[in-house]
Amino acid sequence: MDTGRPDELTLHAFMDGELAPAQAAEVAGWLADHPFEAARVAALQEQKSMLQALHADVLDAPVPLNLARAVRRPRTQWHWPHAVAAALMLAVGVGMGYGMGASQGLGLGTGLGDRTQGQGLAMTRNGGAPAPLPTFVRDAAAAHAVFAPEQRHPVEVAAQQQEHLVQWLSKRLGVKLTAPSLDAQGFRLMGGRLLPGEQGQARAQFMYEDAHAERLTLYVSLMTDTARTGTAPVAFQWTEDGATRGFYWINGDRGYALSASLPREQLHVVAEAIYRQLQ
Repeated sequence: MDTGRPDELTLHAFMDGELAPAQAAEVAGWLADHPFEAARVAALQEQKSMLQALHADVLDAPVPLNLARAVRRPRTQWHWPHAVAAALMLAVGVGMGYGMGASQGLGLGTGLGDRTQGQGLAMTRNGGAPAPLPTFVRDAAAAHAVFAPEQRHPVEVAAQQQEHLVQWLSKRLGVKLTAPSLDAQGFRLMGGRLLPGEQGQARAQFMYEDAHAERLTLYVSLMTDTARTGTAPVAFQWTEDGATRGFYWINGDRGYALSASLPREQLHVVAEAIYRQLQ
């Protein structure tokens, strides 16, 4: 048992930016030493940002004329039975709305043909409900957000042990992996790490850095038959959530997600270089 683990209340206060600077620094240090918890916190923060972004445009929209008129109407006297009935109706309505929203699923990015501006939601082609991204893409974005800024322990095994790193990750994932060379694109391999996936599945992350200390990560997941159904084809799919951008693609039994804070054009060049090497 980790006696120094912050409780859930403290972790949520940390995510909401409500801790004093000294306590926030302590929690950040603890998360840096506990990558599984750090990935969970990052995923919760992303989920919170997506929920806050839903229908945010409505807040700035003008009040509909019929509602404005209704506000100016004389108030009617309510008796407590009417108030109770109204409260019950409101509770039922909110519950139904939440259930419908949860059943539609949330995504972090858009496909090449379905880009939306600002919020990073993957929308269906008919502009309807948000379409969920493959789970490994969301996990890749969360892992990048946690480890890319890390200064002391950005990787688990450094590039100086590249052969050992690739052999180790290949053994854990059960497939032969390759750490692509991105020297021609201006990025050197820093190393990599093992990360957890769905149902105890192992996943790999390779990290690269350029001369300006800009980092990008390549996330590799072994895809099951169920996970491949209805997901992206081999063609690159663009994702964008705040400062984290990237491309992902699924090729056979493997899913790849490239994440960075770089322009789309530059990331596309890197993604193509990786794809060619992995072929």
